[in-house]
Amino acid sequence: MNYAHWIRHFTVNRNHRPEPDWEAPFDIPEPKRAALAKSLAEYQLGDGGGECRLIGFDAEAARSVHPDAARVIDLWFREEAEHSRLLGCGLRRIGGIFLTTTFGFRLFNRIRRWFGAQFEMLVLLVVEIVSTGYYRVIQRHCGDAPIAAMCALILRDEAGHIVFHRDRLAAKDADYSRGWRALAIRVLGVGCTSFLWLSHGRWLRAIGGTLGEFRREIGLEMDAFVRSLHERRERHFRLVPIVAGK
Repeated sequence: MNYAHWIRHFTVNRNHRPEPDWEAPFDIPEPKRAALAKSLAEYQLGDGGGECRLIGFDAEAARSVHPDAARVIDLWFREEAEHSRLLGCGLRRIGGIFLTTTFGFRLFNRIRRWFGAQFEMLVLLVVEIVSTGYYRVIQRHCGDAPIAAMCALILRDEAGHIVFHRDRLAAKDADYSRGWRALAIRVLGVGCTSFLWLSHGRWLRAIGGTLGEFRREIGLEMDAFVRSLHERRERHFRLVPIVAGK
């Protein structure tokens, strides 16, 4: 794996990040505001909230596979913590109430601990793919420029995170695309999509989103990722260009 590339990517990606104008005039109808606040509160807890680090029982083994592995993993999680900060700013803007725990959050963390770091990173990859669908629906229907700008920043990061995992998996196993993990990603994706809609669907519908739209966005991202697993190129996969501000 090209650790130097990803250290540079995460370092450069901290630059040119225009902060949403949180003080801009606010005009969202109350039913929509209330639904958005409830959804963002749960996402703020789950996306970078809580223990923003590897928590699998063998996390240190995963962090020590290469001299730069721990640094890259820490930089990745630093961006996840930035998502939690942005979501917190958005939550304050719309008058939401911060959460400290939920049943789903506790279950998610237990699974991460029980099954170890490699499975944990696989699950986090799937969550990031599914999250792109969530943020695109919020961005499209929130009706608030700062919240939409927040989603754009997070989606920018998620695009890099997904390619980071793709590069990591390609380097780990050259025959990955033909193995069980490709199927596991699909299966986990279906489960994660269903769980997220079960948890947030009523709120996404309240702001104008639909289940079909949600599934379509996630399906497009999932299909693109799985297709990329079958590419056979000199570096296994095409890396995202590092362009500040994109």
